[in-house]
Amino acid sequence: MKPVHALFTALAVSSLVPAIAEEKKTPAKKAPAEESSAKKPVVKPVDGGAVEKKFIGKWAPDPKAMMNELQKVLGDDPAAAAAHPLIEAMMQNMAVSVEKGAVTIHAMGEKQTATYTITKVDNAANKLTLQITDDEGEGEGSATIAEKKEGGKTLTLEKDGEKFILNSITASEFEKRKNAAAQAPLFPGLE
Repeated sequence: MKPVHALFTALAVSSLVPAIAEEKKTPAKKAPAEESSAKKPVVKPVDGGAVEKKFIGKWAPDPKAMMNELQKVLGDDPAAAAAHPLIEAMMQNMAVSVEKGAVTIHAMGEKQTATYTITKVDNAANKLTLQITDDEGEGEGSATIAEKKEGGKTLTLEKDGEKFILNSITASEFEKRKNAAAQAPLFPGLE
């Protein structure tokens, strides 16, 4: 999800160098007028039912799972490895809330909201296919819910081959993280 890119503020920090190098190789993008001239198909929304009810709630990044995903993307890049402590620190205060039709991320003093429309429900897999609208435009993604044996849930958001893995949290933990995320972060050596 592009909002996941925003959610992945931490990932952006660690991937800045490779992104700049890739940007130099990428041809210029089309102007917005050129892109919007093609008609987009109309998305037919569906009712998310019980799966969407599991999706709605308060969430926080799963640090271990997110670091594993980050490692897959970045490989052995030494610059990225140096950013791991910074990324872990950012994830400790990140909070995500999901309400019907919207996902809001609180991280590093920023609040970003993306809206979604459910286009497909897979009840057996506890999976929603979503049409997502954010400040980057529209795109397709998915949300999958896994219920843990010991209680709680894990939410995996995917878009453009990237995964954002979250664990359910209490309302009080959400408020604590949200309030911490509202403050500009202090990082060792960068105060």
